[in-house]
Amino acid sequence: MDRRQLFQKLTQIDLAEDKKQAIPLGAGLNKYSGQWNYSTAAHLLRRAMFGPTHEQIKQAVTDGLDVTIAKLFTPTSLSTKPLHYTDIADPYVKKGETWVGQKYALGVQGLNQTRDNSLFSWIFQNIMNEGVSITEKMMLFWHNHFVVSEIFLANISYDYLTTIRKNVLGDFKQMTKDISINGAMLLYLNGNTNTNRAPNENYARELMELFTLGKGDLAGPGDYTTYTEQDILAIAKVLTGWITPQNRSTDSNGIASVLPTVAFNPNLHDASTKILSHRFTNAQISNDGANEYNNLIEIIFKKREAATFICTKLYRYFVYYNIDETIQADIIEGMADKLIANNFNVGIVLKELLSSDHFYSNEAFGALIRSPYDWAFNTMKALRMEVPSDYITAYNLFISIYRTLISQSQAYFDLPNVAGWPAYYQEPVFHEIWINSISYPLRYTMGQNIVNKRIGYRLNGQGNNNFGADVAEYALGFDTPENASLLVDQVVAHLLPQAITQAQKDFLKSKLLGPLTDAQWTNTWNTFKADPNRTQNRTAVEARLRPFLVSLTTMPEYQLS
Repeated sequence: MDRRQLFQKLTQIDLAEDKKQAIPLGAGLNKYSGQWNYSTAAHLLRRAMFGPTHEQIKQAVTDGLDVTIAKLFTPTSLSTKPLHYTDIADPYVKKGETWVGQKYALGVQGLNQTRDNSLFSWIFQNIMNEGVSITEKMMLFWHNHFVVSEIFLANISYDYLTTIRKNVLGDFKQMTKDISINGAMLLYLNGNTNTNRAPNENYARELMELFTLGKGDLAGPGDYTTYTEQDILAIAKVLTGWITPQNRSTDSNGIASVLPTVAFNPNLHDASTKILSHRFTNAQISNDGANEYNNLIEIIFKKREAATFICTKLYRYFVYYNIDETIQADIIEGMADKLIANNFNVGIVLKELLSSDHFYSNEAFGALIRSPYDWAFNTMKALRMEVPSDYITAYNLFISIYRTLISQSQAYFDLPNVAGWPAYYQEPVFHEIWINSISYPLRYTMGQNIVNKRIGYRLNGQGNNNFGADVAEYALGFDTPENASLLVDQVVAHLLPQAITQAQKDFLKSKLLGPLTDAQWTNTWNTFKADPNRTQNRTAVEARLRPFLVSLTTMPEYQLS
């Protein structure tokens, strides 16, 4: 798909020739020593967060690169857990309480879906409340890496998320160990049916091909350079014995329930000595029961490919998809060296990448097409959409937004296959997959609805569609909103990753002014600022800000990061 031609067709706005070449190396991974300003700070926060506000970018300019990086990588902790938010009667959880760790009643219609919806909404609220942190961007990265989908057991899905969060900026090797016996992964790739009587190779294959080493060029029959078919069978045997018992029970009230867990059954484990291929120097793995998977992963991570594979994915996620020989030799291999030297601590490697001269190359600005999540949350957060304080309203609102983004082909726990979302791996188009004749109109409509405060949900036949951007409060954050030309310049700098032409700015200014002159806009704004609580004053400025922001957020350039 050619991004330039598609955008011309959909928007009739001409773009510069699409970048197909790798980003210039510059000074590589050496520390960025150029000018630190609003543009560079915005670039960093756009890539590391979902939707930085104007105020957050200004603070990053004041803080400087090092302090901003430190803030982004400061560990965060969640103060909430997903809640039971509906009127569906849950015999084990009251409305407003968390269902995490509680049994699931089998006979209550709609309860399982309610818990799933609660989880999805909670994830979205975490993103909206992320602050200056890279954590939520990395949560999505790992979800797309260690893929699980359509689990339909909310407790198991929640445990999967906590497993990722535990090492989200830390030890990739330890995360691989933890995820290998996680209930969601056991269910998704049939690890819970992998026994000594019938070894199941699904997880073993994906552990090699998609999660750690990658599939190299075919070197011979069943030999993929990084591993062989012999290894797949041996690894499957190593991983036998892990099950997901449902713990079914019936309480004194006759309510049947389950509480899915993970357990190791030694009677189902293959106790033989497993011999790996020449790709692993014929390493032997002796029977070690429930600890055997740890021994396996230690062997896997001795191979350099484990470092280069994940560093390649991190680079494509945060910088650009095109990796030429120079980028491979200097950036990817340099990242891999750093990762190995620091015991697979991903955070240390990412700090270096996001502080590097290469990351701040001019060509890197606006080089990526925003994913649906990146686009939607940037629009909601950057334009100051407030999260409702009432938890019932908040949960219903964000599950509605979750469903909307499913139609744009990105949603937690709804990935198309075990390889993840194609935009992160499908050559040669990669991120261009996000934009097509179906997704672009959906973005256009959703953007209009956010700016015009028409985001909402329906509950019991009743609708509430008054959520979205607080455009007046958004404009108040800028230095000189009473000056139409300067306001356009400042909003463009905040929301667009690349400079636009004066003709485009003039067009946006015409949308801001409408029938007003510059002087009339100044008067309208100053009247509002003098008494912002007066409905008439607020309505007057919102009536001009909304068409301006709708036009900007539907520009091709706004789709870029």
